[in-house]
Parts: sequence; structure tokens; C-alpha cells
Amino acid sequence: MSLAEGVSARIAYKPYATGEITPGVEPDITVDPGADGGQILRRVSSSLTLNKDTYQSNEIRSDRQIADFRHGVKRPQGNISGELSPLTYGDFFQAACRGTWAVGVSLTESALTSVAADNATSKFTFGGGDPIALGLRVGHVVRFTDATSNDGENFVILGFGGTGNREVTVYPAPETQAADTAFTVTSAGKRLIVPSSGFVSRKFAIEIWNQDVDVARVFTECRCGGFNVQLPPTGLGTVDFDFMGRNMKPFSGVDAPFFTSPAAETTTGLVASVNGLLRVSGETVAVVTGLNIQMQLNPSADPVIGSDLVPEIFLGRANVTGQMTAFFENVDLINDFVNESEIEILAYLTTNNALNAPALTFYLPRVKLGGADLQTQGEGGQAITLPYQALKSTAVEASTGIPSTTIQIIDTEMV
Repeated sequence: MSLAEGVSARIAYKPYATGEITPGVEPDITVDPGADGGQILRRVSSSLTLNKDTYQSNEIRSDRQIADFRHGVKRPQGNISGELSPLTYGDFFQAACRGTWAVGVSLTESALTSVAADNATSKFTFGGGDPIALGLRVGHVVRFTDATSNDGENFVILGFGGTGNREVTVYPAPETQAADTAFTVTSAGKRLIVPSSGFVSRKFAIEIWNQDVDVARVFTECRCGGFNVQLPPTGLGTVDFDFMGRNMKPFSGVDAPFFTSPAAETTTGLVASVNGLLRVSGETVAVVTGLNIQMQLNPSADPVIGSDLVPEIFLGRANVTGQMTAFFENVDLINDFVNESEIEILAYLTTNNALNAPALTFYLPRVKLGGADLQTQGEGGQAITLPYQALKSTAVEASTGIPSTTIQIIDTEMV
């Protein structure tokens, strides 16, 4: 008789046709989402399990014993944890933000006339058009083709300026080049924000199949309740996604697994915090020792009379918080806390050191620090802890290129 090993477990998921939940009724999973297809997920661990409300009888009996114990409403709940990589978790980020990944823009000399570059100022300068009006934004990762220099490299947009927003500050600094009148500039991958309206509800069936004992558990109608991105100074980036669902169905033997032909895992590389860039308050920071970005939607699922299924999984507002730790360098971050200054955080994370490496960016355009804890201890470097609250940007997106949202995610590998 085999015993289940974690290394033999497979996690796969599939979105439902719509995100709507019908009170008192659950869809036939053989029809929606159906057993065909799905996506195998890369993971480190999962705590997703079926929970039930339980009720113990309080009846006082002459035999001084408990005679009844009942089950009530059921709610699958838990998280899926993995190492952060482009493309892999796009569906879950989209569900948490309740927006939709937007395709990048591709522009040529017909819209922008020409492009020149200056290494000293770290800028590209276009000869015409308005890059913001044409769809470019702070945080976009852009690549040029057919230009005389800087072809095929990643450049993260840090800001716009000059006449018609034609001066575009980027990281890394480009090679200096004279004006070129034949080129294409493309924002790689797709862009995701928390929208201000038109929110999209999504739900998933998530299967955990223990292959060695041939038992599968399918957690049905699961909503994503948020995520937590962890960026340590010397390790790989990680991410946890929280889920709450309505039911769990077990399968075994010839009926397992439920998903019969899921797509293979993604093969994109993992991001490491030492690769890429971190900017805080418009300045590149080299002393941050840790960063996490957490979105919490506080899902809730209240019971009703007459059904052991919750009628809905309600999601709250997008509450984006986190914490930075940094070596104590100067008074700037302390002043930002004391003065209640608004700052921005931009993390650009790549999978390797190649000039066109697959990448993710997380951009929080408006942040307030909730503390500046500096403890004096030990003999080595002194660390400051900076919890923060992200807020919806008040900048005018059409004129600044700063997205009107709390958080923006760019994934260069989303197609």
C-alpha cells in the first residue's frame, strides 16, 4: 500500500465560464468548468482544505454524555504558495485585482517621428506625438527594434517630461544615439491594474491530485482573496495566493485525476531580488534589505438557512499594504514618515541578467509610511523597519502617465 508523498502531488486549476455564483446551487463541474483542459501550476505548497462549521449539542442529559454533533456550512479555504515567475500566476493576479490584463502598445516613427537617446540623462526623446496619449505608462517595460542603438533591451519607464511628454526617463540608462527616424517601440507583455469601475468577478476549480495514491480533491468555485509577494535581499521572490471556495469533491481510482488534459507548467525563470531595480520616492535605493507587497480582499462567506453551501463569496476593497526594511543611511525615510509624505515604490524584477530578460514590475504610485522603527542594537549595520499603506493615485494619468490605481503589475511574458 502506497503512502502519499508531497513530491507526487499535482496542482491544476481551471477558470469557470463566468464568475457568477448562484445561491443554493452549484454547477455540475463536469460541464462547468469541465474536465478537459486546465493548467498545471508550479508551486511550493498549499494549505487549501475543506472546512465545515460544526455544532456540538449542549443538551444536559441524565447520562451526562454528548449525544449529537452536526456538520454545517462548508467552505474550502487556504493558500497556494510558489516562487515568483512571470506568466505563471497571471490568472490569479488578475482575479485578485478584479481587472483584466491589457495588451501592450506598439508605436513607430509614424506616431512619434523620431527617437534619440542620452546616456547621461537616462532619457529617450521622441520627435513628435505624445507617448502618454498613445498608451505608454510609468512602469511599462519597453523594447526597441530597428533603432540604430538599444535594440532588444528592456527599459523601464520611470517618468515623462518635456514638450508633449516626449522626454522619457528610463532604467537602465540607454546608449547615446542620434535621432533615428525608423524604429518600433513596444511595451512588452501586458499591464494589470485595480480598476475604478467595471470590476470582473472570477472563480476557479482547483485540483490537488496525489498521484501515488490516485486520490484527487477538487475545490470548487474558489475566489482569490488576495496575494502576498515577498522579496528577500538574497533569495528568490515568493508569492502566496489566498482562496475561499464553496465545496470540495473527492475523486479516486479511475476517476482521478479530474482534469484529464491540463496544460504543462510554465517554464519561465524565477525572479530574484538582486536582479532588477527598486525605486522609492523617485530614487534608486541600494540599501533595502526586504520588501513585501500584500493585497487583502478580506473574503467572507456567511451561511444561510436551508443550504450547506454559502450563497456567495464576498470580496472587500483592495487593501494593499506591506513593509520595507533597510539599512539606516540618512533621515529621508524618517522624514517621510514624520511629515506624512507621499512616496512611490517601483520594483523591477528580472529572471536573469540578460538585457531582455523576462520581467515583472510592481508599481505603487502613492504610498504613505505607517512607521519608521529604528532600534539601536548590536555592532553591525542598523536596520529601519517601514510599514506602509498603498493608496489610489490622485495623479492625472492622461497627463503624467502615472496609473490611476493603487497597484500596477507588468508581466513581460503575458501574451
